Amino acid sequence: MKSIYVAAAAVVAAAFLAPGAATAAPVSTVDYVALGDSYASGLGAGGETGTCKVSTGAYATLWAAAAPDVVSLTQKSCAGATTADVATQIGALNDKTDLVTVTIGGNDLALLSAVRVCTGTTPTPACEEALSKIRDRLAELPGRLAGMFQAVKTAAPKAKVAVLGYPLPFEGAETCSRVPLPKAVRDFGDLAVTSVNDMLRAQAAPGVTYVDVTRPFAGHGVCSATPWIIGVEGLSAGTTLHPSAQGQTQGYLAALTAAVGTPQEFLAGLQPPASPSPSASPAASPSPTNLANGGNGGGLPVTGVNVWWLVGAGLALLLAGAILYRTLRPRRIEVVSG
Repeated sequence: MKSIYVAAAAVVAAAFLAPGAATAAPVSTVDYVALGDSYASGLGAGGETGTCKVSTGAYATLWAAAAPDVVSLTQKSCAGATTADVATQIGALNDKTDLVTVTIGGNDLALLSAVRVCTGTTPTPACEEALSKIRDRLAELPGRLAGMFQAVKTAAPKAKVAVLGYPLPFEGAETCSRVPLPKAVRDFGDLAVTSVNDMLRAQAAPGVTYVDVTRPFAGHGVCSATPWIIGVEGLSAGTTLHPSAQGQTQGYLAALTAAVGTPQEFLAGLQPPASPSPSASPAASPSPTNLANGGNGGGLPVTGVNVWWLVGAGLALLLAGAILYRTLRPRRIEVVSG
């Protein structure tokens, strides 16, 4: 009889303590923060506003605009920003951030300044000095990038970080009427951009993806017949060597989408996995018949946790009855004569 009590008690405990299936709430919005310099803010794509020259044609804005009901974009990119300036931009990041994009490093080298002083057919002393400074800054850039990306990952520990590089501006062209620089300077510019891209690629780590934009831009450098990069006509506006609207759309946006998917695809990847059904989940009880309505239903369904409570209560009554019976049943007395 003792074994019956133990078994009944175990069943009652299981009924009362069995947890309900916990299901995480679905994610409805991609929390996206864009960081970086003028290539990220969209300078050169048109429609720029504010001191940071943020364009409606920037790749981050275009990606978010493809599904405005799905993406919540915080655009912190700013024209002229360096790796040090990103420290002020990452204030927009937190542990709820889902996606971060970054394009940074070009302004650390001051490449546009070199373009301004190197225009001509042969390098001048001022041009040589500008190129020498770029070499020195290239040597310092890896440490700056490492510290910056560590700060980004610390501020947004759950986010996917996509690092978009830079297109090769000249692509080794022999002549270039749109940016009249000496061939040696143009080659140096391509080499410097390649070095920056290699440094950005080196930051790839779990949760950090390098996105190569040189491939979609191939054949569309500033010296090409179909350029997606602005030439010297943009010097006064500071847009020289920046992507045009076409460069942002067919170059940067295409590369970003290939790397992280469309907004809908990215959102689908954020959804929590479905909770497995309990192995001993009881079948849902049918709705009790409402006799007042002629047996046509109308009663409240009893399902899930309510069923467990009913089962537990019933077993508790059975256990109590067994104990009561054990206590009150008549005892048989046998008289043994000597």
